[in-house]
Amino acid sequence: MADTDDNIDNIENSEKSIAMLERGYQAILEFIDQMDEISQLQDKIDITANINQIWNVFFNELQNLIKMDGCALFLVDDQNHEFVLKSASPLSISSVCQNEIEHQIECGMFSWIINRRKPALLPALVLKSEKTIIMLPLVTAKHTLGVVLIITAIEESAITQENMKLLAMLAKQCSLVMENSLLYDRLRKDHESLQKAQRQILQAEKLASIGRLTAGASHEILNPLNILSGYIQMLTLQGNPDERTARYLTIMSEQTERISRIVNGLYQFSHAAGSNMDTVQINALLRKVLQLFEHEHKYDNIRNVMNLEENLPTIQGNVDTLSQVFFIMLSNARDAMPKGGELSISSKSVPSENLAEGIGVWIEIQFRDTGHGIPEAEIDRIFDPFFTTKASKNGTGLGLSLSYGIVLNHGGTIHVESQVNKGTIFTIRLPCY
Repeated sequence: MADTDDNIDNIENSEKSIAMLERGYQAILEFIDQMDEISQLQDKIDITANINQIWNVFFNELQNLIKMDGCALFLVDDQNHEFVLKSASPLSISSVCQNEIEHQIECGMFSWIINRRKPALLPALVLKSEKTIIMLPLVTAKHTLGVVLIITAIEESAITQENMKLLAMLAKQCSLVMENSLLYDRLRKDHESLQKAQRQILQAEKLASIGRLTAGASHEILNPLNILSGYIQMLTLQGNPDERTARYLTIMSEQTERISRIVNGLYQFSHAAGSNMDTVQINALLRKVLQLFEHEHKYDNIRNVMNLEENLPTIQGNVDTLSQVFFIMLSNARDAMPKGGELSISSKSVPSENLAEGIGVWIEIQFRDTGHGIPEAEIDRIFDPFFTTKASKNGTGLGLSLSYGIVLNHGGTIHVESQVNKGTIFTIRLPCY
């Protein structure tokens, strides 16, 4: 009978061992599945994804791993290298998470966690006593990207060693994805800057070629042109020419005047830089140019709107050439609205994005009209010499090219945006050194 009892006990113990082994085996399988999901995190996110998209995927993975009451993402700011709150869920815990991080920094735990480069379970300093926090550093081999703050309840078996290992793996994967995304974004911006620089170099070379051509050709063209113009005037004053002759003389006079305007425009190219650089107050110059323009040109059904930021810093520039640029902008806006519309002129200071350039701020001037706009196929050509969208008798195609050269010589930029039948915006930026 004793042997029977012993056999029954052995069977029960064996069944318990088998059950424990099955549970352990099942736990191992679940752990492997979780590791596999984490290792595939990069496959779930496209390389062009931004930080917000990456964070959404990462946050969903965190929720699958651990029960949490809240979560916040802090990223390192590139400018001042401080940890800045970027996202919190729910939003109501934003201020609490900010205070918690500040207290952790003050007591020295924050720097210890960042240097340790591993997740850590810490007592909450701001939150209630029944809460605890997990801090996940987002770090790679070369960079510290940020930190994730997880708020969770203090419950037995809620946070295990396996969970912490999985969180560490997930944070590492997220850090790599974020680093790749930031690198992609930086390369994209560098590529755009390179393309912009190439376009500026090509445009500057076009203007330089025109200037070299003009320097030697303007007098050679104007001298015989003045002789032709003199003879045309003399023939016009002699007697009463018949209708046919009078029409021919009128055409010849108009065309010689057109040639003169083109040559004078070309001559301005070779003298566009303006050697005298003075201290210029942009708002005062804009008001003066607009006043002169309104006096010389009739505005039919065109409403002017000025929005000039007060107390703008001054710039170093040539008053005459900058006045010419503003005059050209106003003329183009007027010609784009033959049936009337609204012309808005604005100015403001814009912080420099690259302090290495030695430029503190830029002065941004915008001319916005509600005219017929510029077709997309022509937008890249409007600064080319002799290209014009106006009727042949109304423009030489040199105004915008001349403006481009003047702005470039001042160390500035000029940019255009336009939509057909909606209007055009010219944006000029001039540096304050």
